[in-house]
Amino acid sequence: MLDIKVRSHDAFTLEMKVGFIKGENQHKSDFTINTWIFIPNTLDLNTTTYSKDQFYSDVKSKVRFITPVYKLTTIVDEGAIPYNNLSAATHDLLLAETELNVYEIEFQLKMFMAIFRSALRNAVTEFKQAKEDQHVDLIHTYVNSSIAIRDKYRALKEELHQNEQVTGKEYLNYFSFADEYLSYTLLRYSFLLLDRLMLVSDERFQLLQQQVKQLILSEQAYMKSKGYSFIKANEKATNQEVIYRYAMLNKYVESDLLLESNKKKDSDGIFVQQVYYSIAAGVSMVFATIVAFSFQQKYGNFTMPLFVALVVGYMLKDRIKELMRFYFAGKLGGKYFDNKTSISVKGKQIGWIKEAVDFITDEKVPSEILNIRNRSVLLEVENRIHNEKILLYRKKVSLDRGEMMKNSTYFFKGVHDIFRFNLTRLMQRMDNPKVAVLSLDEQNEQVIGFYADKVYYINFISQIEYEDHTEYKRYRIICQRDGIQKIEELFT
Repeated sequence: MLDIKVRSHDAFTLEMKVGFIKGENQHKSDFTINTWIFIPNTLDLNTTTYSKDQFYSDVKSKVRFITPVYKLTTIVDEGAIPYNNLSAATHDLLLAETELNVYEIEFQLKMFMAIFRSALRNAVTEFKQAKEDQHVDLIHTYVNSSIAIRDKYRALKEELHQNEQVTGKEYLNYFSFADEYLSYTLLRYSFLLLDRLMLVSDERFQLLQQQVKQLILSEQAYMKSKGYSFIKANEKATNQEVIYRYAMLNKYVESDLLLESNKKKDSDGIFVQQVYYSIAAGVSMVFATIVAFSFQQKYGNFTMPLFVALVVGYMLKDRIKELMRFYFAGKLGGKYFDNKTSISVKGKQIGWIKEAVDFITDEKVPSEILNIRNRSVLLEVENRIHNEKILLYRKKVSLDRGEMMKNSTYFFKGVHDIFRFNLTRLMQRMDNPKVAVLSLDEQNEQVIGFYADKVYYINFISQIEYEDHTEYKRYRIICQRDGIQKIEELFT
């Protein structure tokens, strides 16, 4: 199955996170996503003003494993896989300091912290969605589990540090990085939880607030003792450092979830394209040669008619070749892909992603997509004069679960394809975000002037095909020249 989430990554960037989730008994499967992007004609986007290279430079994508899901209560309790994996890797390292064991301990540290972050996020989300009679138990579980996780991890860390045989080893830094990341992450989600609790004025929640506050204060005291900085009001330089370090540590922790990817031009498409282009060149050459031979046979060598025929034949030859290249390019557009990205783990290929983008006309859009687009009457009238521009982005994914799970201590249910599309090139063509307007005041007595927002609507419609299923998703991006204002999911 597929799981799709769309949000604004920043003011100018749209992020689409697609989870390709495979069933336990599936060893190999393919997914196809076709996305039609409907762009207002006033933005003047076409093949001349917006090339494929520009599109791919605006797009940033990465593929990563979906973080294994564990509740906070199951990370370090008896039989807990995350802690047991980390503990086993630590003891293996003490028994034999091999390159493989050093790699494994770093991998297990990153996985432990990624799982901890995911569990904290899910716990906060669960609290926000829970009924009031569940809040007490959820807060107790959050606080007690967080303390148990941090204490057990730090006990393991201290056990390693006290071992004389590892003194001065580089991999001790891995534990320190993970420890600092644990602190930052715990504070971040604890503050989100406390902020939510502060919204409730009921006296029964004051004790819960105190428990979360105490968790925060104890963690800040630990960070101070270790020399870790943390966010403080009115300390600009310190806060800049904290945000920078947390971002770097977050990338470090996620690095083993990211899959190795190697993007290059799709060889199948290139080969067929060159074959067709060669045919175009051959046909045009045949035409020019026939013209030359015919005039030579009739008028002889070194005559003016032959000279004119050669010039005209050469001119027509080039035009025929270009027309045929254009014709073949249109025919090939929907069958082949621009790029192919190989997805690998530890150098072993587990799948690939193919992608292509093209401007298309209404006639090439399936009727069901146009029905979902559901243009207004006003827009249909405008389209008679200036057609809405349509950009089709195609993506096909193939994954091999058997290769994904080889030699893994964790079960990964699938991967996330994170697609980010920077809309700056589109937005820079938009008018001023504010328009001066006039109206009557509330008493209908005076004319008043003020500014109203001028927005543009960019519609995304995705067709998702997997196994024997087809799903459709529609999103409307409301934006201005100064950024994305809102993203709406419109049900199809």
